[in-house]
Amino acid sequence: MNVSILYVVLLILLVYTIAPTLLIRFGNIGAISRASGAGRRVSLTFDDGPDPNYTPQILEILERSRIKACFFVVGAKARAHPELIKQIAAAGHALGNHGYRHKVVCLQGPYATIRGIRETNRAIEEITGEGVRFYRPPWGLFNLCSICYCRLKGLKVVLWTFMSWDWGKRATAKSIARRVLNRIRDGAILIFHDSGSTPGAAEEAPLQVARALPVILEGLQKRGLKVVPLEEMIELQRPGNLALKKCARRLWGGVEWTFRKLGGIRELEEGKNSFYRMAPRRYRGKDWPMPDGSLLRRGDTYLELHVNNDRLLELFHGNMSLERLALKALREVQKELPLLAGLLKNDPDYRDVKILFGLTLLHRGTERLGFTSIDMKPGVFCALTGWYERWLLALYHPYGFKAVKAYRQKPAPRYLVMTRRQLLDRYYPGKGDGSGKRCPVDSASRAAK
Repeated sequence: MNVSILYVVLLILLVYTIAPTLLIRFGNIGAISRASGAGRRVSLTFDDGPDPNYTPQILEILERSRIKACFFVVGAKARAHPELIKQIAAAGHALGNHGYRHKVVCLQGPYATIRGIRETNRAIEEITGEGVRFYRPPWGLFNLCSICYCRLKGLKVVLWTFMSWDWGKRATAKSIARRVLNRIRDGAILIFHDSGSTPGAAEEAPLQVARALPVILEGLQKRGLKVVPLEEMIELQRPGNLALKKCARRLWGGVEWTFRKLGGIRELEEGKNSFYRMAPRRYRGKDWPMPDGSLLRRGDTYLELHVNNDRLLELFHGNMSLERLALKALREVQKELPLLAGLLKNDPDYRDVKILFGLTLLHRGTERLGFTSIDMKPGVFCALTGWYERWLLALYHPYGFKAVKAYRQKPAPRYLVMTRRQLLDRYYPGKGDGSGKRCPVDSASRAAK
């Protein structure tokens, strides 16, 4: 089966930008947009500045009301107006990273993404002498690299609870105040803009914000809502919201379903929910020597294996370690390998398959089943794959990243390969472990319980 260019492009977009944005924006995975149970508190944030015309006006209003906010600034504007950055910091407000030139991050490559975040942090730190804690991407769009870099640098990703649409050409002070006060609730993170120079924004929109702000602050006070710094709001955020995690799993399930349909990934047995799924592919790389001495050549067919995450979720029990999870997963794989051997032996659609191929973090003990694990070549693809696999495992594990971090060694993905000859010799009915004899992984599993 040939992998079409369209499929490859869609796959890259899905993994690199669509899935990260959907999971963060709608699943709140790895970001904060509202603090639950905040005790009648809200926070104010301002994007796209600093602006010499409007930022001083906003600062003056906040000073009169003795309120602290967070300004998510654009790096290039910070360089152009360092005096405003100093004024914001001197007034006790927080400064966040909003990209260097307010470009759409999801359309940028890894290098441009990292450079934009890094240069903005550097600009703020050089002007104020203090580090940056918060990041908000332009338009709230992400890519896989921006998420990885924020986690690596300890940047907290902050979004917003709802839009006031203050940047629109038809926005007025009255309409902005009405939208905010009608939708305000406990724990909200409000977003406004103190610059109108970004694409799609009205140039004088921040003037309407400055006029609406006193009305909004008075309305918040009447409703018994206290405006607190963003740092305090984040400290109030309750970790491990199970409802959000369940929502994210469902969302990711929809993404996976689309991916399977586009990629021709099917169940091991039609109509049955197998532990792993598969798709025949054509090999496009250089000649690859296999463990049994055979050679995988360009144009040969291999069978790509994918773990069924719903079935993997069923294996979790309490605070299970990754070692125990890996052993339980091995037992599930062991049960289905004889079925796969029969498929390759008897089904003409699979008669040309030369090897089984997979990529996983849960590779410990796979040699007991006949697989050979191979290290991935260090590089960007290896790093991104490792992050993606760890993130996916944390999404499905009840204890999230705590379980991944508790692993004795940082889990790294590896290729798993098994040749057709090895599979049939070992698992075809009447052969090896496929005959029903106990595999070493069974005793290891019992010992790990």
